[in-house]
Amino acid sequence: MVFANGMNSVSLCGERFFAEVNRGESYIYARNIAFKTSMTPNINALFAVGIVSLPGMMTGQILTGVSPFIAARYQIMVMCMVFASAGLASAIFLMLNKKSQNTTNI
Repeated sequence: MVFANGMNSVSLCGERFFAEVNRGESYIYARNIAFKTSMTPNINALFAVGIVSLPGMMTGQILTGVSPFIAARYQIMVMCMVFASAGLASAIFLMLNKKSQNTTNI
């Protein structure tokens, strides 16, 4: 789950980053826009957990008799791991592309 979310984040980040660079934007601007774009789905998922949707792990724990408070704690931990993996994956992708962008702009 964490790995797949990181891959989705990098895909969004790469698409937006290269679109901005091809439009002629600076590396810094393209990087900021790409990072924000890649994190938007994760932020939206954090807003919806528990209010709009009950994710699978949390629902499964509640149905087996675990206290909803404990299930919510586990779900918050999982969502934080997913959010962190998306942020780290996107940041590493952008850092690795900095060198290639600096050499192509010269």
